[in-house]
Amino acid sequence: MTEPQPSGSIRFYFSFRSPYAWLAAERLESQLGDLGVPIERIPIFPTPGLFPNDPSALPEKQAYIGQDIPRLAREQGLAVRFPPSTDTDWPTPHAAFLGADQQGAGQAFMLEVFRKRFSEGLDVGDDAVIADAARRADLDPDAILAAARSSELRARTSDAWRLGVERDGIFGVPSFVFADRLYWGQDRMHFLRAAVIRKSSASVS
Repeated sequence: MTEPQPSGSIRFYFSFRSPYAWLAAERLESQLGDLGVPIERIPIFPTPGLFPNDPSALPEKQAYIGQDIPRLAREQGLAVRFPPSTDTDWPTPHAAFLGADQQGAGQAFMLEVFRKRFSEGLDVGDDAVIADAARRADLDPDAILAAARSSELRARTSDAWRLGVERDGIFGVPSFVFADRLYWGQDRMHFLRAAVIRKSSASVS
């Protein structure tokens, strides 16, 4: 007999700019993948006018992130190498992800791009970096580069930010939404897991 599945889905909002989203992505499957709930991975990168919390505008926050991420990454056994600059062609990797996700390889490609940026310190807006991430995720690099250049897919990453704000009240990444509840931060994933389990238990009692 098939086990009853919890209703609803998890929306995971992420940006390749955020090292905290990287840490969440690395644990996404281990923390949430066994719960029987679909996970919708939503890449967002708002235009500057829409972004209320740009860390590059706050040197003190940037300095703190430089201390915080290595210690958090060590807990997960991850190596850190920050890229030389926070600036890149941000729509490119996010649109490329949408192309990979359409081919059913969103999780694998997402991890490869995050690792290129935060473990190898590379520019993930560069075509060669995107192509290598695609190959490592067993995808056709040319198809993923075509997705990266798609004006429709590039626009969707900004539209996704607007939709996330309006629909779910997000204000940063990583953000998770389940059963109309928002969980912000990679250190809130255990609360999300508990909520899914509670909902699952209630649905079969």
